[in-house]
Parts: sequence; C-alpha cells; structure tokens
Amino acid sequence: MNRDPREEAERLVAAALAAMSMAARSTAGFATGSAECCVCPLCKAIAAARDPDPQVAERLATGAGDIAEGVASFLRSFGGSNAWRAATHNQSTTTDSDVEQD
Repeated sequence: MNRDPREEAERLVAAALAAMSMAARSTAGFATGSAECCVCPLCKAIAAARDPDPQVAERLATGAGDIAEGVASFLRSFGGSNAWRAATHNQSTTTDSDVEQD
C-alpha cells in the first residue's frame, strides 16, 4: 500500500486539531472571556483551540504536508543507494566460519 505522505500528514494534523478542540472545550473555568483571560497567553491559546480558524487549520495541514513530502523525498533519494545495500548485505552474509578464531 503506497500512500501519499502529504495526504497522511494533512489527515494527522486535522485529527490533532479536532482532538485539541475537544479537549479545550472540556476545560471549565479556563479562558472564560474575563478581562484577565484576554491578557493571559494560556487563556488565549485555549480560546483559540476551542474554535480553531479554518484558515489556520488549512495552513498547518499544508505545512505539515510539505514537510512530510520533503522528508519522504529526502529518504527516497537514499533508497536507491547501492553502496549502502552492498555494505549491509556483506555484513549480513558474514558467518562464524568467516571470522578468525583464536
């Protein structure tokens, strides 16, 4: 099964944002909208997590997709390296009889 890393990363971010939103909605007594909560950075973050902006969610998902695609491309560039395969193949074919014993 060959999945697109961008699509998987975007799905992961969407699921994380949904879980964060549900967790933030269950926090009672925090980010009540009072004057103190309008200044506190933690309360601002909780308030933003309760009702995430769709544009921010899209940008986060796109950014995570870009990173995943870049990492996958980087790893694929080393996937075709015959030198690494030859080195690991030689190590795995070495037996006890090949090693000198004292």
